[in-house]
Amino acid sequence: MASTRLSPITNCKYKEWLDDYTFGNCKLNRSEYGEFLASYITGEHDGFVLNLNGAWGTGKTQFLKRLYSLLCSKGHPTIYIDAWESDFSECPLSVVSSELVSQLSCINENIGSDLKKVSRVLGKALKGVTIASAGLLSKAALGEASAGTEIAKSLFSESDLGYLEQVKKGHTEQVDAIKKIRVELECLAEVIQTNYKHQLPVIVLVDELDRCRPNYAIEMLEVIKHFFTTKNFVFVIATDTEQLKHSIKAVYGTEFNSSNYLKRFFNREARLSEPDIKHYISLTNIEIPN
Repeated sequence: MASTRLSPITNCKYKEWLDDYTFGNCKLNRSEYGEFLASYITGEHDGFVLNLNGAWGTGKTQFLKRLYSLLCSKGHPTIYIDAWESDFSECPLSVVSSELVSQLSCINENIGSDLKKVSRVLGKALKGVTIASAGLLSKAALGEASAGTEIAKSLFSESDLGYLEQVKKGHTEQVDAIKKIRVELECLAEVIQTNYKHQLPVIVLVDELDRCRPNYAIEMLEVIKHFFTTKNFVFVIATDTEQLKHSIKAVYGTEFNSSNYLKRFFNREARLSEPDIKHYISLTNIEIPN
């Protein structure tokens, strides 16, 4: 796809980052690496997931915020998701869906009508997730007052065959929705480029995944892989990958090969090196006695 010079994006969810977080004011000397990584991921157009691997304290969040500003300056619609902030949610699909829709709406004013089809198929997928989750509830828990419980009550009141049909229907709708979501997202990307003069791919930055509950972190990866890995969408997932491996083992057991498991989700890995502390101190005017 031929590259064209398009306008920088300034109307986004995190407008303040465009001035406060740039590689120009980065005190960890990461401007060159940020430019390299931005050039690399924006060259991917066939559905791509990058693992930005950095140990605790290497400045992953600071780096992602600056990458966000850089990508916006290059005209790429960029979405930032703090996975840990939404850790209370039981449904990563709803988190990614809502952030995708709301942040694209913010960037591209009056795009509401073009997002309707995407929202509709996302809603169908969420319906399937709700039914499947409700099916896992035990009869002992049916005294609780919640939306999921009410759905489960209606399912348990069905005959065994009727219950099975309900679950099968929800599963079929969800599988169908996965296919439709990918198609609609591809169409949406074309609209963003053609009608709103932005660059593709759309970049989604996911932060703090390694701090999440183990089950939630795994489900988030599954959601990204199955629903959103599609043409003209790139995901950058920042993690302390060693910590994430421990989270996976907490779910599947200490003998589970978490390294091979993660290869299912990531196309490539980029490492964030340890910060140059001496360089940082030299720029912060900190006086240190001999």
